[in-house]
Amino acid sequence: MPKKKELTNIEQKYKKTAVRLTFLCGCLIFFNFILISLIFTWSDWVALLIFSLLFIVPAYLSNAGMVFTGGGKPIDGGKILKDGRRLFGDHKTWNGLIKGPLYIGIPITIGIFVLLLSLWQFIGPAFNLAIDAGLYKLYDNLTYYEYYFIGGPFPIGFLGLIIRIVVVSYGAAIGDLLGSCLKRRFDIESGAPFWIVDQLDFLLVSIGFIILLALIAPELIWLPDINIIIFLMILTPSISIIGNNVAYYAGKKSVPW
Repeated sequence: MPKKKELTNIEQKYKKTAVRLTFLCGCLIFFNFILISLIFTWSDWVALLIFSLLFIVPAYLSNAGMVFTGGGKPIDGGKILKDGRRLFGDHKTWNGLIKGPLYIGIPITIGIFVLLLSLWQFIGPAFNLAIDAGLYKLYDNLTYYEYYFIGGPFPIGFLGLIIRIVVVSYGAAIGDLLGSCLKRRFDIESGAPFWIVDQLDFLLVSIGFIILLALIAPELIWLPDINIIIFLMILTPSISIIGNNVAYYAGKKSVPW
């Protein structure tokens, strides 16, 4: 178990910022729940949560996977730019960029969706009954559930789903890389927090790639629902910031970021 280290003055400021952001994130999630529930129904908010997680799970897994598969030759080859800083840094390696999605993000996500596909004969009718009962106002068509759970009608829908998984996975890897480049440009030390950017870089690039793909192949990929985009921009930093704080105060991390 890592011990809490003595924090420097600047790290004490980081700690206070982490606590404030934790409170803010909790409030934003609660406000989002209240807003969706009042405009539509609380069941729609639950559906929104599920759709968002199913959409972004390849990015979450790939982002984590890069930590486990990293190491080796850095992508920038030690190159220092005119500003006197590295392009990405030693922690951004070809192993992490390629193998994080390939070995962890993509196969685990495909496994999850294969399981959902095998259970769809039970899941689909259950959602249909809920829709017929009037539990949903925003997501009141089974097509939404079919798309996010299994990609759409089999087999073409599942093919689109595989493409979506790959694009979101590598979008996360590239987004993390771009975030690291931006961090270097702002001269932020490795290990120091780059609030919000650290939590949103991989998400925004993944969403951007899906939007581009949806414009190219609308028969396979849907444009992301604006409600899902907004929710993920709240949820993603919340998971990271709140999780790090909980781990810190539980003695599992040496710093709360």
